[in-house]
Amino acid sequence: MSNESDITASEKALLASVAAGDRTALAKAITLFEDSTKYPLSLIQESASQSHVIGITGSPGVGKSTTVNALITYLRSQNKTVAVIAVDPSSPISGGALLGDRIRLTNHFLDSGVFIRSLATRGHLGGLSASTNSAIKLAQLAGFDFVIVETVGVGQSEVEVMRYVQTVLIVLAPGMGDGIQASKAGILEIGHIFLVNKSDRDGAKETARELEKSLHLSPHNPQWSPVILLGAMERSTGVEDLMKALNNHRESL
Repeated sequence: MSNESDITASEKALLASVAAGDRTALAKAITLFEDSTKYPLSLIQESASQSHVIGITGSPGVGKSTTVNALITYLRSQNKTVAVIAVDPSSPISGGALLGDRIRLTNHFLDSGVFIRSLATRGHLGGLSASTNSAIKLAQLAGFDFVIVETVGVGQSEVEVMRYVQTVLIVLAPGMGDGIQASKAGILEIGHIFLVNKSDRDGAKETARELEKSLHLSPHNPQWSPVILLGAMERSTGVEDLMKALNNHRESL
């Protein structure tokens, strides 16, 4: 196991630059921890950052990236800085990330208040990359107000996101069987906020009702009652209510 004395002066300088808010240094540091197993998390100094770390998960096609995009737009209108750690499936050829819906976030790529990084799962189960935790800690070290972690589409047992984030947002959509499927899924037990996205489609209210019934049967932290919201993130409908719920959960911690 490596310790701080094992890293070079240039690597120490790189981490110092991250702490100073250098976005290029942040990208390089994430690559450093992603590509090598010799760097333990203990090398990333504890940050005084008050970053709110939000995990966004859900089945494929429910609008996770659209939700991330809506949140970024809203938070930037409030002059908040945002880092997005987006976990994508790995290419079977190169091993790199298949960027998928990341094109939805292209409007923010040139915004200095937004940092977006895709990580490949590289065969790691649980909806996350093995280096996700280090990327989160580095983004916190860089001082972002919000760190959003978007997982790959998850199944019933892929609930690893809860280990690394403060607030878990689960996105569902009507007409995709999510309400029935979610009643069997471990993600019901980790969600703090449930967003039924695409609420302008038929069946959204029914999905919310099914979800509410299922939540009554699932164990939860007595200090927080799960919140169910309806929204259409592609139109930014309901994003203020979503942000209010996210802030309320953070205040409850």
